[in-house]
Amino acid sequence: MSTETRAEPPSEGQPRVPAQTPADSSSQDVVFDSQMLFQGEGANIDTSRFERQGFLIPGRYRIDLLVNGQWRTTEEIELRDSHGPQGGQPCYDRALLLRAGIDLDKASADPKAEAMPDGFYCGPLSRYIPGVSAKVDLTKLKIDLSVPQYFLSQSQSRTYVDPANWDHGVPAALLNYNTNLFSSQSHGRSQSSGYAGLNMGLNIGALHLRHNGTLTWSPQAGSDYQRGYIYAQTEVPDWRSQLLVGESTTSAELFDSVSFRGAQLFSDDRMLPDNQREYAPVVRGTAASNAKVSVYQRGYLISETSVAPGPFEITDLQAASFGGDLEVRVTEANGQTSSYTVPFATTVQLLRPGTSRYNVTAGQIIDPGLRGDTQYVLQGTAQRGLDNSFTGYVGTALTGSYMSALIGSAINTSVGGFAADLTQARTELPRGGDMVGASLRLSYSKNLPGSGTNFSLLAYRYSTSGYLGLHDAVALEDLARRGEEVESFARVRDRLDVNVSQQLGPGAGNLYLSGSALQYWNRKGQALNFSMGYSDQWRGNSYSLTVQRMQDGGSFGRGADRNNTVVSFNLSIPLGRESRGATVINSFLSHDQRTGNHLTSGVSGNLDERGDASYALSFSRDEQQRQTTSNASLNYSLPQVALSSSFSRGDDYRQGSVGASGGMILHPGGLTFAQFLSETPGLVHAPDAEGAGVGYSGARVDSSGYAVVPSLTPYQLNTVDVDPQGMADDVELQASSRSTAPTAGSVVMLSYPTRKARAFLVTSRQPNGALLPFAALAFDAQSGAELGAVGQGSRLVLRSEKDQGSIRVEWGSEPAQQCLIDYRLPKRDKASAKGYEVFDLPCRALAARAVPAPAGRL
Repeated sequence: MSTETRAEPPSEGQPRVPAQTPADSSSQDVVFDSQMLFQGEGANIDTSRFERQGFLIPGRYRIDLLVNGQWRTTEEIELRDSHGPQGGQPCYDRALLLRAGIDLDKASADPKAEAMPDGFYCGPLSRYIPGVSAKVDLTKLKIDLSVPQYFLSQSQSRTYVDPANWDHGVPAALLNYNTNLFSSQSHGRSQSSGYAGLNMGLNIGALHLRHNGTLTWSPQAGSDYQRGYIYAQTEVPDWRSQLLVGESTTSAELFDSVSFRGAQLFSDDRMLPDNQREYAPVVRGTAASNAKVSVYQRGYLISETSVAPGPFEITDLQAASFGGDLEVRVTEANGQTSSYTVPFATTVQLLRPGTSRYNVTAGQIIDPGLRGDTQYVLQGTAQRGLDNSFTGYVGTALTGSYMSALIGSAINTSVGGFAADLTQARTELPRGGDMVGASLRLSYSKNLPGSGTNFSLLAYRYSTSGYLGLHDAVALEDLARRGEEVESFARVRDRLDVNVSQQLGPGAGNLYLSGSALQYWNRKGQALNFSMGYSDQWRGNSYSLTVQRMQDGGSFGRGADRNNTVVSFNLSIPLGRESRGATVINSFLSHDQRTGNHLTSGVSGNLDERGDASYALSFSRDEQQRQTTSNASLNYSLPQVALSSSFSRGDDYRQGSVGASGGMILHPGGLTFAQFLSETPGLVHAPDAEGAGVGYSGARVDSSGYAVVPSLTPYQLNTVDVDPQGMADDVELQASSRSTAPTAGSVVMLSYPTRKARAFLVTSRQPNGALLPFAALAFDAQSGAELGAVGQGSRLVLRSEKDQGSIRVEWGSEPAQQCLIDYRLPKRDKASAKGYEVFDLPCRALAARAVPAPAGRL
């Protein structure tokens, strides 16, 4: 087979038409030399249809629209017949291009472009947007527009999706459950209890109702339901915010957190492009020529771009959010290089320059421990990134008898990230004696490049004796209203929090220290809770050593300090090659200052390669009680539910438990089960594709054609793939990938069209006994739909939605160049819907009619 390209130069005075993609204009034709094909005697096969490279069948398609390779939206797009060799041309309108993030005002202002007309336009977009081209791939149901960066109006974050394309999902009811049934026997006495943790939801459009609670049961007390929070929530896209009405908790970022019943309006950083969410400094500099700017963090290249001569700034760095100074290298056109460092250290309060964050809450304080009069709260906070180095923040919290005001700032420096804030508070007690005080909080964070040290938290707070936080003020006022002694109420004087991890070097292990220390104005001693540990691996074996120190400073001077130190060592030794099913020997030895030594040793592993079933067997020895305990557990994960069980036996007791956890979604298509549901789950709908795998969660399409994607990222691009492995061979996926950008809390429906048709292979011959010509077309004799073409050896691989029918094979327009193959497929049950039916059938002349019996099955 030979190929050649045909292109004619333009006539004199005629403008040259630029090369375009198949979607915009005709591509270069490909000519096949049919004489190179073994066609059979007297056959002359028309191969002209193969010359239409990128031919698009006209019609309406639901297609993913990409811009420069980035998904923007899914649209119903018409491919209108262009009466040319490429078939259909995509049709666009202004609204569609705006949703795709194209700035049509900039395009129309270009002297090379025409103004985009109203209504639909089916043709090359380069007339209206200079430099644009389109590539249509119907096999993947997508159109990719290549657009010059200048004409784009949206952020080019890989996962950012314009709010106009957010998906609010379908109406749905949700339930997450976690149940456990526990039974024990000790010294001849039996006890049983049951527990169910429930998280429920109802979605109606953009409104999401949520409620959580726990149900407990025992033979003695019966059943009891404890209600948790209940609220309704929806987003406010124009403000990049969430509105919550009902019961929830206030933000704990700057003030104490309290439970309330009322309303809360707060900014949601997840609605921002991902390159604007986490703090990162703006990189500024000056280039003397067309230069290349490279930005490195801890030796890794994280950004590289070309800039024009003059000042430049890079505002969309996606650097590691925990910090690490940035090294900027500017390479001029003549090869000259200059470099400088931009400090980058971060704390939770730091925001990107020009970005803001806020939270406003108003409502009634609710707390099971409060028994006095109803109290109301109004709390608000605001943060603003001022420049590369400073973020300022303020806040206030008010009740009927309490008032506090906060002011602070976070600073990015070359030696780390600092934050400092001062809170002034005044509390009016019912019987007089108002309390006035202040609290100063300092925090520090630093990542040391190359050293492996990360100060994720190092914070200190000092409060004067008259200072009370919001939560403490509400609790103290409640005590005073009930006439109880307020001097017994613990008031924190200072608190130190530390969380440091240190990587000691390649193959040298990891060391960490975390904990807190508190001192009170009206309590002796100091409350401590610190832990220090070291972990490493040696020849595939893992081990760790941990020391934990706990100290309770007594009960306001009336009791001695209660101290305890626990030292523990853990060792894990895998047996055999590392795999999901490998057995691991685990040994755990601990020494408790109060209870003595405790040793546990056993084995654990998976019962299958996928890790769905796991087990653990162990024996424990308690030195103080001089008792040996045997333990066993078995867990099994199904696509719809996770099951667990455990059993323990000692010298004088037995204990057993069984549990189940999972989720379910009631939606317009029915009820679908899952192992768990996150805040934002998704639903896959692939009719007849039972057994197909979905994403990486292990979920599979059920008998109704649905599967749950347990977790999607809200307000970002999510791509969900369906793996056909596991579904019947009679079902064919028309699309295996879908993209969506769900709103937080929504349940989006992702549809994957399928075609259910029996697959079979036919070996046939012409009425005169000759082989069917290679590449001859095969059509359904009744509907005329094209089914395929004849392959090597006079064989056809076909799919049919009917159990019997006729196939018309033609390699020319004359009756002698056509014949009919009659087939009848045997019945088979669902369990045997694998493999191809194999037939050896004649291709009869058009005048004859006979339906032969099937020859067999593969």
